[in-house]
Amino acid sequence: MGEREIQAALQDLGLSQYQADAYTATLELGSAPAVDIADTAGVPRARIYDVLRKLEAEGYVETYEQDSLHARALNPIEATGELEQRAETFTRAAEQIDSLWEDPGVEDSQITIVKRQDTVYEQADRFISEATNEIQLTATPTEFTRLRDTLAGARDRGVYTQLTFLPPTESASLDATTIDFEGAVTEARVRTLPGPFVLISDREKTCFAPQTPWLNNSYGLIADNFPIAHVFHRYFQTTHWDAWESVYSAQAEDPPITYVNLRHCITDLEPIVSDGATVRVTVEGIDTASREQVTVSGTVTDLLYSEATDVLGTPELADIARQVAIVVSDDRAEYTVGGWYARVEDIEMRRLTIDEIE
Repeated sequence: MGEREIQAALQDLGLSQYQADAYTATLELGSAPAVDIADTAGVPRARIYDVLRKLEAEGYVETYEQDSLHARALNPIEATGELEQRAETFTRAAEQIDSLWEDPGVEDSQITIVKRQDTVYEQADRFISEATNEIQLTATPTEFTRLRDTLAGARDRGVYTQLTFLPPTESASLDATTIDFEGAVTEARVRTLPGPFVLISDREKTCFAPQTPWLNNSYGLIADNFPIAHVFHRYFQTTHWDAWESVYSAQAEDPPITYVNLRHCITDLEPIVSDGATVRVTVEGIDTASREQVTVSGTVTDLLYSEATDVLGTPELADIARQVAIVVSDDRAEYTVGGWYARVEDIEMRRLTIDEIE
């Protein structure tokens, strides 16, 4: 079924021709300025504002101000419901409307490819606003500015945020001293090479947008999926974080000291534990057997890692690239604590806080 048939079916539901054209165009665009909807729909620009507001009153679209009037399509369940109660032709139109709705949307899909990078940034803003524990972000200065207020809100909630800054173009350099990180991130590093926009939120939600001119920056990926997040976490850690210079840190130097990455924690703990210090920690994570949230406080009794090379002194991150774990003992039991995707350990760590070093 083509657009003309869909528009004819919508007119049978009571929409005017301009309203049907504008609604179909909004479904295709997902979220767009009113003038873009007018151009796509073939509706005169002088009429589009009145048309969109009437569609909003009928529950077909939502309008909002963002420098100029924008509109996004609302879930067309009422329209499709009426169409499905009519002839078979209308049912085919409803299926096409649902298809148009689902294409740019992300609500009901774990992994979605979207046509516009603005959709990626909008979802990134939403994922940051919903974060409760940790955020990893790779962004240009413009992207960081766009998300800064939401990042600051996450920091106010105690979210641990790692930011890697990208140069805005291949030829541009980046002066991090001009950037105000305070209150927005926990740690920041600068990557001298350009790269894609990447966001991982709470180990579940991922946003990705390429910064490749030959692709016209015309698509992005949005996922609400733990395995996908784990793949992007590895990508972020190895290519966007470990190898680059730190330019900002709000991490405490004395207890309490917080970690969301087990390997980083072990590289800091190893010389302290080897010197015979008593380290008391609090671990927040997931019980790997029951998948329930747990909190354990106790003393670090051992650090377990398989060395990739012969390590002398403090291990580097490359030296603990295999299985790693921390053993924590309280008054009742001893627990092994692993990182992302922990399976053989007792707890998958979400956050570890060093409470005291003696």
